[in-house]
Amino acid sequence: MKKILIIAGATASGKSDLAVKLAKKYDGEIISCDSMQIYRHLDVGTAKISAQAAEGIKHHMIDVVEPSEEYSVWEYSNAAKAAIEDVSSRGKVPIVAGGTGLYIESIIYPLNFAVNKDEEVRARLQKELEALGAEALHARLAKADPEDAAKIHPNNTKRLIRALEILEISGGAKPKEELREPQYDVCLIVVDVPRDELYRRINERVEQMFASGLETEIRDILAKGLADRNSQSMQAIGYKEFFDMFDGKCGIEEVKENIRQNTRRYAKRQLSWLRRYKFAHWVACNDTDTISNLVNEFLKDRKDNR
Repeated sequence: MKKILIIAGATASGKSDLAVKLAKKYDGEIISCDSMQIYRHLDVGTAKISAQAAEGIKHHMIDVVEPSEEYSVWEYSNAAKAAIEDVSSRGKVPIVAGGTGLYIESIIYPLNFAVNKDEEVRARLQKELEALGAEALHARLAKADPEDAAKIHPNNTKRLIRALEILEISGGAKPKEELREPQYDVCLIVVDVPRDELYRRINERVEQMFASGLETEIRDILAKGLADRNSQSMQAIGYKEFFDMFDGKCGIEEVKENIRQNTRRYAKRQLSWLRRYKFAHWVACNDTDTISNLVNEFLKDRKDNR
């Protein structure tokens, strides 16, 4: 079974920097596990790693699709696994880095339920959407699966209908992780940052995003027709908050505060998701010795371990 490292944690916890350091030390390549960094042109708001910060380490699953396109977990899973196979075949260490819980899940375990489709159920849900509206269907999903509903914007009707379809097909329950076998030999390291420090980092990141031209980035994307307000990419934190300002409902400072607040809430959800994995190693962000020991032990039987 192939070995993969997974470096996970909340946004702004330092996952990307740690992954680059480990890739340099253990001759690895990085497979991004971020549902918004897959989009081209969304650079500032997704804190996409720069060429300088990457330090020559090859990154996969970044800039995969255009902002107007939708991209499913199933598509990500297939592409990410292909990247893992490619990295492994060249004798390098695959290092998955990111904080999108469902993407991480799709690498660790087979997404069996994702291949099941029922065109009849989907057609009926589409008619219900047209008759009742997205909010009504989103409320139905929230009642049945609050965790999924929190990740899907009501305007993202494709994902909304797919989520409801899966629930109906599976009888209202997705497969439990303890009943599935992992697809890889996994070492999952969660970068643990004290809450006050994490919030400070989030606030600092938001300020940096604005200083780096976040507003210009989203205006350019919309002006060039690369995406519209209903695009899946525009539901990302750091982008969707601008629409009220564009409609004259708030000012720039309120946009900034909403991004900070939504990012803090997202960080909480990320950590809640990661607590599901009982085999995860939660390591303090500054505890480099423990991280090194974990990785050394995990890769000790690899010839390229050093």
